[in-house]
Amino acid sequence: MLQLKLKQASRKKRLTDVWSQPQQGSSTPWKQQRIAPRNWNLTQHLYKLNAEQLHQELWLLLLICVLAGSAPLAVFPRCSSRVHAAVQHVWLLALYIWLCCAAYLELADGSQDRNNLERNFYIFESVTYLIHIPCIMILSMRWKRRIAGVFQAIGEFDLACGYIVDRRRIRRFVRHQLWLLLILASCCIPIVLSHRDYEMCKSLVNLSTYVLPNILSSISFVLYYALLQGIRLRLHRLARALQVELQRGPLTRRAELQQLRGQHTQLLHFTKRVNQTFGVSVLLLYVSSLINFNTNLFLVYKAIEKPGKADWPWLAYTILWLLMHTGKMFFILYFNHNVQQLQTHCAALLSKVSAAGEDLLETINHFALQLQGNVRAHVACGLFELDYKLIPALLMTTANLFIFLLQYDITFQALARAMNITAF
Repeated sequence: MLQLKLKQASRKKRLTDVWSQPQQGSSTPWKQQRIAPRNWNLTQHLYKLNAEQLHQELWLLLLICVLAGSAPLAVFPRCSSRVHAAVQHVWLLALYIWLCCAAYLELADGSQDRNNLERNFYIFESVTYLIHIPCIMILSMRWKRRIAGVFQAIGEFDLACGYIVDRRRIRRFVRHQLWLLLILASCCIPIVLSHRDYEMCKSLVNLSTYVLPNILSSISFVLYYALLQGIRLRLHRLARALQVELQRGPLTRRAELQQLRGQHTQLLHFTKRVNQTFGVSVLLLYVSSLINFNTNLFLVYKAIEKPGKADWPWLAYTILWLLMHTGKMFFILYFNHNVQQLQTHCAALLSKVSAAGEDLLETINHFALQLQGNVRAHVACGLFELDYKLIPALLMTTANLFIFLLQYDITFQALARAMNITAF
């Protein structure tokens, strides 16, 4: 129903825009002055409708993000007061204190059969989570005054380019991402219960130390994926409009190409702002996931080396952890790569144009240069590019870290034997 209203309102806006254009020889400027405020009010109303529709489709995800500390409570217009902000701050502080207490209880538990090397690995893994989670919370609180402007900007862009939000596609995408998190949690809970001999308190502490921080960080990245997916869908619509316009051949309109180029500039700028906003979180995720992936891989290697002493619930838990860290690192590259692929497709469409007027050819060349130019829109903290080209570097880093852990283990065992000999 809301989409139908938007289409009708867009049609009315186009009609009033035509009526409000000045006619040659017209001597009625007072009519234009009367129509202009009405057009401006209609445009603002359309912007608001578009922004509200997008907000409604992301309502469930935004609510989960608020509870997880990945979005400010001000994302809901009725909850933008200082009292609501204070309530969220208290909730997030209590949540983080619980994570710290759970990590301390888990690592101080002497009933677990762990050697010093494994204990050091788990301490480091817990510390990386305790650093990452407050960074997500602090960064989300910083943009509480700009969140309304983000929805307004998206609504304005959608109205300008004629993009109608696909409600089913948004809901399906968010639902699939949340289902992945639910499946991860559902797999972890029975494994942890089995590993902890079905002791509820110890299982709860273990889940709060390792599983809960990963769920919280993954929720923040669901919002990141949703933003990149929205950029990809709008860029796909722009690519189709560009293809249709270029198929006109000699009748290709320069003004239409200029408009599409302007829309691409806005999408590129928005992509850059999204990656800048999540840049610190992306960097921390890659650092923690790389190190934790390698430590868990090393522990799996040690368990396979001695299969008779292997703890199979713990081994299944560790393998699940390897899959989770791999998926988190891959999905970031996947959604950024999809956006870049559409830009490459648009550049390929423009490169096929040969016969055109001088003015039109100049516009096409400028558009092609804009598509091919490296404006560092897909860069995390200015350190590395978020594309599949990063995968070889990640594999090389993984190999080096694994070799380092092997050497560390050999040295650690040699020192332990030397200390035992001197003790006797």
